[in-house]
Amino acid sequence: MSPLNHPLVFIIDDDPDQVALLTAQVERARRFVTKGFTSAVKALEHIATEPPDAVVCDLVMPDIDGIEFTRRLRETHASVPIIIATASGSEGDGERAFAAGATDFVSKPVDPASLTARLRKSLDDVPAKELLTTAVRQKFDPHAIVGAHPRIRELRRFIEGVAEVPNVSALLLGESGTGKNLVARAIHAAGARSNVRFVEVNCAALPANLLEAELFGYEKGAFTDAKQTKRGLVEEADGGTLFLDEIGSMPLELQAKLLTFLESRTFRRIGATREFHANLRVIAATNSDIANEARKGTFREDLFYRLNVASIVLPPLRTIRSDIPELARLFVQRAAEYFRKPVPELDPASIERLQSHDWPGNARELRNVIERAMIFSRDPVLVIEELGPARPAPSANGEGTDGAIAVPRGLTLDEVERLYIRATLDELGGNVQAAADRLGVSRKVLWARRKRLGLLADDE
Repeated sequence: MSPLNHPLVFIIDDDPDQVALLTAQVERARRFVTKGFTSAVKALEHIATEPPDAVVCDLVMPDIDGIEFTRRLRETHASVPIIIATASGSEGDGERAFAAGATDFVSKPVDPASLTARLRKSLDDVPAKELLTTAVRQKFDPHAIVGAHPRIRELRRFIEGVAEVPNVSALLLGESGTGKNLVARAIHAAGARSNVRFVEVNCAALPANLLEAELFGYEKGAFTDAKQTKRGLVEEADGGTLFLDEIGSMPLELQAKLLTFLESRTFRRIGATREFHANLRVIAATNSDIANEARKGTFREDLFYRLNVASIVLPPLRTIRSDIPELARLFVQRAAEYFRKPVPELDPASIERLQSHDWPGNARELRNVIERAMIFSRDPVLVIEELGPARPAPSANGEGTDGAIAVPRGLTLDEVERLYIRATLDELGGNVQAAADRLGVSRKVLWARRKRLGLLADDE
Protein backbone atom coordinates (compact mmCIF):
# COMPACT_ATOMS: atom_id res chain seq x y z
CA MET A 1 0.00 0.00 0.00
CA SER A 2 1.30 3.44 -0.87
CA PRO A 3 1.85 6.29 1.61
CA LEU A 4 -1.21 7.52 3.53
CA ASN A 5 -2.88 4.17 2.72
CA HIS A 6 -3.77 5.33 -0.79
CA PRO A 7 -3.78 2.26 -3.08
CA LEU A 8 -1.09 2.21 -5.76
CA VAL A 9 -2.55 1.77 -9.27
CA PHE A 10 -0.40 0.87 -12.28
CA ILE A 11 -1.58 2.45 -15.55
CA ILE A 12 -0.27 0.48 -18.56
CA ASP A 13 -0.79 1.61 -22.17
CA ASP A 14 1.57 1.83 -25.13
CA ASP A 15 0.16 5.31 -25.90
CA PRO A 16 1.81 7.91 -23.58
CA ASP A 17 -1.17 10.25 -23.99
CA GLN A 18 -3.50 7.52 -22.74
CA VAL A 19 -1.22 6.90 -19.77
CA ALA A 20 -1.28 10.59 -18.91
CA LEU A 21 -5.06 10.81 -19.36
CA LEU A 22 -5.87 7.75 -17.24
CA THR A 23 -3.36 8.81 -14.58
CA ALA A 24 -5.04 12.21 -14.29
CA GLN A 25 -8.50 10.66 -14.17
CA VAL A 26 -7.59 8.16 -11.44
CA GLU A 27 -5.65 10.63 -9.28
CA ARG A 28 -8.38 13.27 -9.57
CA ALA A 29 -10.45 11.21 -7.11
CA ARG A 30 -7.68 11.74 -4.49
CA ARG A 31 -8.11 8.15 -3.37
CA PHE A 32 -5.25 6.58 -5.33
CA VAL A 33 -1.66 7.16 -6.36
CA THR A 34 -0.52 5.99 -9.77
CA LYS A 35 2.53 4.86 -11.68
CA GLY A 36 2.43 4.87 -15.48
CA PHE A 37 4.07 2.50 -17.98
CA THR A 38 4.10 2.44 -21.77
CA SER A 39 5.42 -1.16 -21.77
CA ALA A 40 3.74 -4.16 -20.13
CA VAL A 41 7.15 -5.88 -19.93
CA LYS A 42 8.58 -2.94 -17.96
CA ALA A 43 5.56 -3.01 -15.69
CA LEU A 44 6.08 -6.71 -14.92
CA GLU A 45 9.74 -6.06 -14.12
CA HIS A 46 8.78 -3.22 -11.76
CA ILE A 47 6.18 -5.37 -9.99
CA ALA A 48 8.98 -7.55 -8.61
CA THR A 49 10.19 -4.66 -6.44
CA GLU A 50 7.01 -2.58 -6.00
CA PRO A 51 3.79 -4.59 -6.43
CA PRO A 52 0.67 -2.52 -7.17
CA ASP A 53 -2.65 -2.68 -5.35
CA ALA A 54 -4.52 -2.57 -8.68
CA VAL A 55 -3.81 -2.37 -12.42
CA VAL A 56 -5.53 -0.66 -15.35
CA CYS A 57 -4.11 -2.17 -18.54
CA ASP A 58 -4.71 -1.64 -22.26
CA LEU A 59 -5.80 -4.68 -24.26
CA VAL A 60 -3.79 -4.15 -27.47
CA MET A 61 -0.05 -3.47 -26.99
CA PRO A 62 3.01 -4.27 -29.14
CA ASP A 63 5.24 -6.16 -26.67
CA ILE A 64 2.72 -8.32 -24.83
CA ASP A 65 -0.99 -7.61 -24.88
CA GLY A 66 -3.29 -7.16 -21.91
CA ILE A 67 -4.39 -10.82 -21.96
CA GLU A 68 -0.84 -12.15 -21.73
CA PHE A 69 0.07 -9.52 -19.13
CA THR A 70 -2.86 -10.67 -17.01
CA ARG A 71 -1.82 -14.32 -17.30
CA ARG A 72 1.74 -13.55 -16.21
CA LEU A 73 0.68 -11.33 -13.32
CA ARG A 74 -1.78 -13.95 -12.08
CA GLU A 75 1.08 -16.46 -11.73
CA THR A 76 2.46 -14.47 -8.79
CA HIS A 77 -0.37 -12.17 -7.68
CA ALA A 78 -3.68 -14.01 -7.46
CA SER A 79 -5.80 -11.23 -5.95
CA VAL A 80 -4.58 -7.93 -7.47
CA PRO A 81 -7.51 -6.32 -9.33
CA ILE A 82 -6.80 -6.05 -13.07
CA ILE A 83 -9.06 -3.87 -15.22
CA ILE A 84 -8.60 -4.33 -18.97
CA ALA A 85 -9.46 -1.30 -21.15
CA THR A 86 -9.83 -1.30 -24.91
CA ALA A 87 -10.86 1.08 -27.68
CA SER A 88 -11.30 -1.55 -30.39
CA GLY A 89 -12.38 -4.76 -28.73
CA SER A 90 -13.85 -7.52 -30.84
CA GLU A 91 -16.42 -10.12 -29.83
CA GLY A 92 -14.87 -12.54 -27.37
CA ASP A 93 -12.20 -10.16 -26.01
CA GLY A 94 -14.03 -9.76 -22.72
CA GLU A 95 -14.42 -13.51 -22.35
CA ARG A 96 -10.71 -14.05 -23.03
CA ALA A 97 -9.79 -11.33 -20.54
CA PHE A 98 -11.89 -12.88 -17.76
CA ALA A 99 -10.57 -16.36 -18.58
CA ALA A 100 -7.01 -15.03 -18.16
CA GLY A 101 -7.93 -13.67 -14.73
CA ALA A 102 -9.02 -10.08 -15.34
CA THR A 103 -11.27 -8.53 -12.69
CA ASP A 104 -13.11 -6.17 -15.03
CA PHE A 105 -13.32 -5.16 -18.69
CA VAL A 106 -14.15 -1.61 -19.88
CA SER A 107 -14.32 0.26 -23.17
CA LYS A 108 -12.48 3.47 -24.05
CA PRO A 109 -13.02 6.31 -23.62
CA VAL A 110 -13.27 5.33 -19.95
CA ASP A 111 -15.69 7.32 -17.82
CA PRO A 112 -13.59 8.66 -14.89
CA ALA A 113 -16.31 8.20 -12.26
CA SER A 114 -17.01 4.67 -13.48
CA LEU A 115 -13.29 3.77 -13.46
CA THR A 116 -12.70 4.99 -9.90
CA ALA A 117 -15.87 3.25 -8.73
CA ARG A 118 -14.72 -0.01 -10.34
CA LEU A 119 -11.29 0.36 -8.72
CA ARG A 120 -12.83 0.97 -5.30
CA LYS A 121 -15.19 -2.00 -5.65
CA SER A 122 -12.39 -4.32 -6.81
CA LEU A 123 -10.12 -3.24 -3.95
CA ASP A 124 -12.93 -3.70 -1.42
CA ASP A 125 -13.27 -7.31 -2.58
CA VAL A 126 -9.57 -8.17 -2.24
CA PRO A 127 -9.52 -9.19 1.47
CA ALA A 128 -12.37 -11.66 0.96
CA LYS A 129 -10.69 -13.11 -2.14
CA GLU A 130 -7.38 -13.51 -0.30
CA LEU A 131 -9.13 -15.33 2.53
CA LEU A 132 -10.46 -17.78 -0.06
CA THR A 133 -7.11 -18.60 -1.64
CA THR A 134 -6.43 -21.65 0.52
CA ALA A 135 -9.76 -23.11 -0.55
CA VAL A 136 -9.47 -22.53 -4.30
CA ARG A 137 -6.07 -24.01 -5.08
CA GLN A 138 -5.69 -26.63 -7.79
CA LYS A 139 -7.00 -29.29 -5.42
CA PHE A 140 -9.03 -28.68 -2.29
CA ASP A 141 -7.16 -29.00 0.99
CA PRO A 142 -9.67 -30.21 3.62
CA HIS A 143 -7.79 -28.20 6.25
CA ALA A 144 -8.60 -24.99 4.35
CA ILE A 145 -11.94 -25.00 6.15
CA VAL A 146 -10.59 -23.94 9.52
CA GLY A 147 -11.64 -25.59 12.77
CA ALA A 148 -11.74 -28.84 14.74
CA HIS A 149 -15.34 -28.70 15.96
CA PRO A 150 -17.39 -31.80 15.01
CA ARG A 151 -19.68 -29.68 12.82
CA ILE A 152 -16.67 -28.35 10.90
CA ARG A 153 -15.34 -31.86 10.42
CA GLU A 154 -18.79 -32.82 9.12
CA LEU A 155 -18.63 -29.85 6.73
CA ARG A 156 -15.29 -31.04 5.33
CA ARG A 157 -16.72 -34.52 4.73
CA PHE A 158 -19.73 -32.94 3.00
CA ILE A 159 -17.48 -30.91 0.67
CA GLU A 160 -15.38 -33.91 -0.30
CA GLY A 161 -18.43 -36.16 -0.75
CA VAL A 162 -20.31 -33.72 -2.99
CA ALA A 163 -17.20 -32.93 -5.03
CA GLU A 164 -16.67 -36.62 -5.87
CA VAL A 165 -20.05 -36.86 -7.67
CA PRO A 166 -19.94 -34.98 -11.00
CA ASN A 167 -22.57 -32.25 -11.42
CA VAL A 168 -24.68 -33.17 -8.38
CA SER A 169 -26.71 -30.21 -7.10
CA ALA A 170 -26.05 -28.92 -3.60
CA LEU A 171 -27.98 -26.64 -1.25
CA LEU A 172 -26.11 -24.59 1.36
CA LEU A 173 -28.22 -23.25 4.23
CA GLY A 174 -27.28 -21.03 7.12
CA GLU A 175 -27.22 -17.52 8.51
CA SER A 176 -25.57 -14.64 6.70
CA GLY A 177 -21.81 -14.62 7.16
CA THR A 178 -21.35 -18.35 7.83
CA GLY A 179 -19.24 -18.88 4.69
CA LYS A 180 -21.62 -20.32 2.10
CA ASN A 181 -19.63 -18.68 -0.70
CA LEU A 182 -16.42 -20.23 0.66
CA VAL A 183 -17.98 -23.70 0.84
CA ALA A 184 -19.34 -23.40 -2.72
CA ARG A 185 -15.90 -22.48 -4.02
CA ALA A 186 -14.34 -25.31 -2.02
CA ILE A 187 -16.73 -27.85 -3.59
CA HIS A 188 -15.79 -26.54 -7.03
CA ALA A 189 -12.07 -26.63 -6.25
CA ALA A 190 -12.29 -30.18 -4.89
CA GLY A 191 -13.97 -31.52 -8.04
CA ALA A 192 -12.45 -32.94 -11.19
CA ARG A 193 -13.23 -29.73 -13.13
CA SER A 194 -11.62 -27.23 -10.78
CA ASN A 195 -9.78 -25.67 -13.75
CA VAL A 196 -13.11 -24.65 -15.37
CA ARG A 197 -14.99 -21.48 -14.44
CA PHE A 198 -16.78 -20.88 -11.15
CA VAL A 199 -19.60 -18.41 -11.88
CA GLU A 200 -21.51 -16.66 -9.09
CA VAL A 201 -24.79 -14.75 -9.34
CA ASN A 202 -26.63 -13.04 -6.51
CA CYS A 203 -30.33 -13.67 -7.08
CA ALA A 204 -31.37 -10.85 -4.75
CA ALA A 205 -29.36 -8.16 -6.51
CA LEU A 206 -31.36 -8.06 -9.77
CA PRO A 207 -35.05 -7.77 -10.67
CA ALA A 208 -36.71 -10.79 -12.29
CA ASN A 209 -36.36 -9.70 -15.94
CA LEU A 210 -32.68 -8.81 -15.61
CA LEU A 211 -31.92 -11.94 -13.60
CA GLU A 212 -33.38 -14.14 -16.34
CA ALA A 213 -31.30 -12.33 -18.96
CA GLU A 214 -28.17 -12.71 -16.83
CA LEU A 215 -28.75 -16.42 -16.28
CA PHE A 216 -29.90 -17.57 -19.70
CA GLY A 217 -28.78 -14.76 -22.02
CA TYR A 218 -30.73 -13.28 -24.91
CA GLU A 219 -30.77 -12.97 -28.69
CA LYS A 220 -30.20 -9.76 -30.57
CA GLY A 221 -33.50 -7.87 -30.85
CA ALA A 222 -35.23 -9.88 -28.09
CA PHE A 223 -36.13 -6.59 -26.40
CA THR A 224 -35.47 -2.88 -26.88
CA ASP A 225 -31.93 -2.74 -25.48
CA ALA A 226 -30.82 -6.13 -26.86
CA LYS A 227 -28.49 -4.68 -29.49
CA GLN A 228 -26.44 -7.88 -29.74
CA THR A 229 -26.67 -11.51 -28.66
CA LYS A 230 -25.48 -12.14 -25.10
CA ARG A 231 -24.42 -15.45 -23.56
CA GLY A 232 -25.89 -16.04 -20.11
CA LEU A 233 -24.07 -17.12 -16.98
CA VAL A 234 -25.34 -20.68 -17.45
CA GLU A 235 -23.38 -20.86 -20.71
CA GLU A 236 -20.37 -19.16 -19.13
CA ALA A 237 -20.32 -21.85 -16.40
CA ASP A 238 -20.65 -24.76 -18.85
CA GLY A 239 -18.38 -27.55 -17.66
CA GLY A 240 -17.84 -25.85 -14.29
CA THR A 241 -19.97 -24.59 -11.42
CA LEU A 242 -22.85 -22.10 -11.23
CA PHE A 243 -23.35 -20.70 -7.72
CA LEU A 244 -26.81 -19.20 -7.11
CA ASP A 245 -26.52 -17.12 -3.95
CA GLU A 246 -29.69 -15.89 -2.19
CA ILE A 247 -31.78 -18.45 -4.12
CA GLY A 248 -34.73 -17.72 -1.82
CA SER A 249 -35.08 -14.31 -3.49
CA MET A 250 -35.57 -15.76 -6.98
CA PRO A 251 -39.06 -14.93 -8.36
CA LEU A 252 -41.45 -17.86 -8.77
CA GLU A 253 -41.73 -17.51 -12.55
CA LEU A 254 -37.97 -17.76 -12.92
CA GLN A 255 -37.85 -20.70 -10.50
CA ALA A 256 -39.93 -22.66 -13.01
CA LYS A 257 -37.37 -22.00 -15.77
CA LEU A 258 -34.51 -22.95 -13.46
CA LEU A 259 -36.28 -26.20 -12.59
CA THR A 260 -36.69 -27.01 -16.29
CA PHE A 261 -32.98 -26.44 -16.81
CA LEU A 262 -32.01 -28.62 -13.84
CA GLU A 263 -34.20 -31.45 -15.12
CA SER A 264 -33.05 -31.36 -18.75
CA ARG A 265 -29.81 -29.32 -18.73
CA THR A 266 -31.27 -27.44 -21.69
CA PHE A 267 -32.47 -23.84 -21.91
CA ARG A 268 -33.40 -21.11 -24.33
CA ARG A 269 -31.99 -17.62 -24.44
CA ILE A 270 -34.62 -14.90 -24.30
CA GLY A 271 -35.92 -14.49 -27.85
CA ALA A 272 -34.35 -17.73 -29.10
CA THR A 273 -36.21 -20.55 -30.85
CA ARG A 274 -33.59 -23.26 -30.42
CA GLU A 275 -32.41 -24.94 -27.25
CA PHE A 276 -28.89 -24.85 -25.82
CA HIS A 277 -27.26 -27.45 -23.59
CA ALA A 278 -25.02 -26.85 -20.57
CA ASN A 279 -23.33 -29.50 -18.45
CA LEU A 280 -22.48 -28.02 -15.07
CA ARG A 281 -22.86 -28.27 -11.30
CA VAL A 282 -25.42 -25.99 -9.63
CA ILE A 283 -24.88 -24.95 -6.02
CA ALA A 284 -27.58 -22.85 -4.37
CA ALA A 285 -27.38 -20.98 -1.07
CA THR A 286 -29.83 -19.10 1.13
CA ASN A 287 -30.16 -17.78 4.66
CA SER A 288 -33.94 -18.20 4.60
CA ASP A 289 -36.01 -21.23 5.59
CA ILE A 290 -36.95 -22.31 2.07
CA ALA A 291 -38.32 -25.66 3.29
CA ASN A 292 -40.97 -23.69 5.18
CA GLU A 293 -41.40 -21.31 2.23
CA ALA A 294 -41.96 -24.33 -0.03
CA ARG A 295 -44.70 -25.56 2.30
CA LYS A 296 -46.33 -22.11 2.22
CA GLY A 297 -46.07 -21.86 -1.56
CA THR A 298 -43.72 -18.86 -1.64
CA PHE A 299 -40.94 -21.08 -3.03
CA ARG A 300 -41.53 -23.88 -5.53
CA GLU A 301 -41.64 -27.20 -3.70
CA ASP A 302 -40.44 -29.16 -6.74
CA LEU A 303 -37.43 -26.84 -7.14
CA PHE A 304 -36.61 -27.19 -3.45
CA TYR A 305 -36.53 -30.99 -3.74
CA ARG A 306 -34.47 -30.78 -6.96
CA LEU A 307 -31.87 -28.55 -5.30
CA ASN A 308 -31.92 -30.49 -2.05
CA VAL A 309 -30.07 -33.51 -3.44
CA ALA A 310 -27.23 -32.79 -1.03
CA SER A 311 -27.66 -30.12 1.62
CA ILE A 312 -26.05 -28.91 4.80
CA VAL A 313 -26.71 -26.19 7.36
CA LEU A 314 -23.53 -24.20 8.02
CA PRO A 315 -23.04 -23.67 11.76
CA PRO A 316 -23.35 -20.16 13.22
CA LEU A 317 -20.13 -18.99 14.84
CA ARG A 318 -21.72 -18.89 18.30
CA THR A 319 -22.28 -22.66 18.15
CA ILE A 320 -18.62 -23.48 17.44
CA ARG A 321 -16.94 -21.13 19.94
CA SER A 322 -14.01 -23.53 20.42
CA ASP A 323 -12.89 -22.77 16.85
CA ILE A 324 -12.98 -18.98 17.24
CA PRO A 325 -9.31 -18.62 18.34
CA GLU A 326 -8.02 -20.53 15.30
CA LEU A 327 -10.29 -18.65 12.92
CA ALA A 328 -9.33 -15.32 14.49
CA ARG A 329 -5.61 -16.10 14.09
CA LEU A 330 -6.20 -16.93 10.42
CA PHE A 331 -7.95 -13.58 9.90
CA VAL A 332 -5.10 -11.81 11.72
CA GLN A 333 -2.55 -13.47 9.44
CA ARG A 334 -4.47 -12.63 6.26
CA ALA A 335 -5.13 -9.04 7.36
CA ALA A 336 -1.44 -8.58 8.20
CA GLU A 337 -0.48 -9.82 4.72
CA TYR A 338 -3.01 -7.51 3.07
CA PHE A 339 -2.04 -4.44 5.14
CA ARG A 340 1.64 -5.38 4.81
CA LYS A 341 2.24 -5.41 8.53
CA PRO A 342 4.03 -7.86 10.82
CA VAL A 343 1.74 -10.60 12.11
CA PRO A 344 0.90 -9.75 15.75
CA GLU A 345 0.00 -12.12 18.56
CA LEU A 346 -3.58 -12.07 19.79
CA ASP A 347 -3.99 -10.81 23.33
CA PRO A 348 -5.29 -13.69 25.55
CA ALA A 349 -7.95 -11.46 27.07
CA SER A 350 -9.07 -10.52 23.56
CA ILE A 351 -9.42 -14.20 22.65
CA GLU A 352 -11.68 -14.71 25.66
CA ARG A 353 -13.67 -11.64 24.64
CA LEU A 354 -14.05 -12.97 21.09
CA GLN A 355 -15.24 -16.35 22.36
CA SER A 356 -17.86 -14.81 24.63
CA HIS A 357 -19.41 -12.63 21.90
CA ASP A 358 -22.59 -13.86 20.15
CA TRP A 359 -21.48 -12.87 16.61
CA PRO A 360 -24.81 -12.16 14.89
CA GLY A 361 -22.81 -11.52 11.70
CA ASN A 362 -20.86 -14.79 12.13
CA ALA A 363 -17.42 -15.24 10.52
CA ARG A 364 -17.90 -12.15 8.32
CA GLU A 365 -18.37 -10.01 11.43
CA LEU A 366 -15.33 -11.59 13.12
CA ARG A 367 -13.21 -10.87 10.05
CA ASN A 368 -14.36 -7.24 10.01
CA VAL A 369 -13.55 -6.82 13.72
CA ILE A 370 -10.04 -8.24 13.16
CA GLU A 371 -9.41 -6.06 10.12
CA ARG A 372 -10.62 -2.92 11.92
CA ALA A 373 -8.31 -3.65 14.86
CA MET A 374 -5.40 -4.34 12.51
CA ILE A 375 -5.81 -1.01 10.73
CA PHE A 376 -5.18 0.99 13.91
CA SER A 377 -2.77 -1.35 15.71
CA ARG A 378 0.98 -0.66 15.78
CA ASP A 379 1.88 -3.09 18.57
CA PRO A 380 3.27 -6.66 18.43
CA VAL A 381 0.25 -7.80 20.47
CA LEU A 382 -3.20 -7.19 18.99
CA VAL A 383 -5.78 -6.08 21.56
CA ILE A 384 -9.43 -6.20 20.53
CA GLU A 385 -11.80 -4.32 22.79
CA GLU A 386 -14.54 -2.95 20.53
CA LEU A 387 -16.91 -5.70 19.39
CA GLY A 388 -19.99 -3.58 18.81
CA PRO A 389 -23.35 -3.86 20.52
CA ALA A 390 -25.04 -7.24 20.82
CA ARG A 391 -28.22 -7.59 18.78
CA PRO A 392 -31.18 -6.90 21.14
CA ALA A 393 -33.46 -9.82 21.84
CA PRO A 394 -36.91 -9.36 20.31
CA SER A 395 -39.86 -8.88 22.59
CA ALA A 396 -43.29 -10.42 22.11
CA ASN A 397 -44.40 -7.63 19.76
CA GLY A 398 -41.22 -7.86 17.67
CA GLU A 399 -39.57 -4.67 18.99
CA GLY A 400 -36.12 -4.58 20.55
CA THR A 401 -35.75 -3.86 24.23
CA ASP A 402 -33.91 -0.67 23.31
CA GLY A 403 -32.97 1.33 20.25
CA ALA A 404 -36.52 1.21 18.90
CA ILE A 405 -37.51 3.58 16.10
CA ALA A 406 -40.91 5.17 15.66
CA VAL A 407 -42.74 4.02 12.53
CA PRO A 408 -45.69 6.24 11.60
CA ARG A 409 -48.90 4.54 10.53
CA GLY A 410 -49.86 4.56 6.88
CA LEU A 411 -46.39 3.96 5.40
CA THR A 412 -45.86 1.54 2.54
CA LEU A 413 -43.53 -1.44 3.05
CA ASP A 414 -40.88 0.30 0.91
CA GLU A 415 -41.12 3.40 3.10
CA VAL A 416 -40.76 1.32 6.26
CA GLU A 417 -37.74 -0.50 4.81
CA ARG A 418 -36.19 2.81 3.74
CA LEU A 419 -36.73 4.26 7.23
CA TYR A 420 -35.19 1.23 8.96
CA ILE A 421 -32.16 0.98 6.66
CA ARG A 422 -31.44 4.71 7.03
CA ALA A 423 -31.79 4.49 10.83
CA THR A 424 -29.42 1.50 10.95
CA LEU A 425 -26.81 3.28 8.82
CA ASP A 426 -27.10 6.43 10.95
CA GLU A 427 -26.66 4.40 14.14
CA LEU A 428 -23.52 2.74 12.75
CA GLY A 429 -22.00 5.96 11.44
CA GLY A 430 -22.60 5.09 7.78
CA ASN A 431 -20.61 1.83 7.96
CA VAL A 432 -22.24 -0.18 5.16
CA GLN A 433 -20.67 -3.54 6.07
CA ALA A 434 -21.64 -3.18 9.73
CA ALA A 435 -25.18 -2.27 8.66
CA ALA A 436 -25.36 -5.33 6.37
CA ASP A 437 -24.21 -7.54 9.25
CA ARG A 438 -26.77 -5.97 11.59
CA LEU A 439 -29.58 -6.45 9.04
CA GLY A 440 -28.55 -10.05 8.34
CA VAL A 441 -27.87 -9.62 4.62
CA SER A 442 -24.78 -9.48 2.44
CA ARG A 443 -23.27 -6.15 1.44
CA LYS A 444 -24.38 -6.75 -2.17
CA VAL A 445 -27.98 -7.31 -1.12
CA LEU A 446 -27.96 -4.16 1.03
CA TRP A 447 -26.50 -2.18 -1.88
CA ALA A 448 -29.26 -3.44 -4.20
CA ARG A 449 -31.98 -2.53 -1.71
CA ARG A 450 -30.51 0.92 -1.07
CA LYS A 451 -30.36 1.49 -4.83
CA ARG A 452 -34.01 0.47 -5.22
CA LEU A 453 -35.06 2.70 -2.32
CA GLY A 454 -33.02 5.74 -3.42
CA LEU A 455 -30.59 5.59 -0.49
CA LEU A 456 -27.30 5.44 -2.39
CA ALA A 457 -24.88 8.34 -2.22
CA ASP A 458 -23.80 9.89 -5.52
CA ASP A 459 -20.31 8.34 -5.34
CA GLU A 460 -21.45 4.77 -4.61
